[in-house]
Amino acid sequence: MGTLAYIKNFIRDRDVAAITPSSKFLVKRVCKWIDFDTPRRIVEYGPGTGVFSKYLLENMHKDSELIMIEGNASFVQSLREYCDGDDRAVVVHDRAENVRQILDTHDVDRADYVLSGIPFSFLDEDVKHELISRTRDVLTSDGKFLVYQNYNHMEKPLRRHFDSVTREYEILNLPPMFAYEALK
Repeated sequence: MGTLAYIKNFIRDRDVAAITPSSKFLVKRVCKWIDFDTPRRIVEYGPGTGVFSKYLLENMHKDSELIMIEGNASFVQSLREYCDGDDRAVVVHDRAENVRQILDTHDVDRADYVLSGIPFSFLDEDVKHELISRTRDVLTSDGKFLVYQNYNHMEKPLRRHFDSVTREYEILNLPPMFAYEALK
């Protein structure tokens, strides 16, 4: 599933913000903030066709766990097919706003990382801040919220909820993206 799948889903689903999958350059820029050498719990909001998910599964520790929360049924089906047989991967057809209930269902107290490419610019301010707050609440004390977005609109909201925020820009992506690392 590549660019064609993104375009089809972009046309049908108002919550899909991208018409192309993330580049390997963006994936590496965001994932450099993840410690792959020790077991970790990673939650991914809106994995789409799984460009980040595949990289995570290829690089994460054998005892790590990846919980992918995707609202688009077509993407969920593709992710489940790709992850079939990998016990470290869980694909959930739901919305990121339900992260606490999703983690409870899977007997997970906290995540070490939450990675998100969902279009925060599509959300109302109240909904955006509520989701950021819920994300902060499910992270471990040294957890990280990793976000990538088309526009530089997340630094201020992230600083409202997190103690430290780092912003970088990846030009080798279509479109170029901002990447953020937010720490508790």
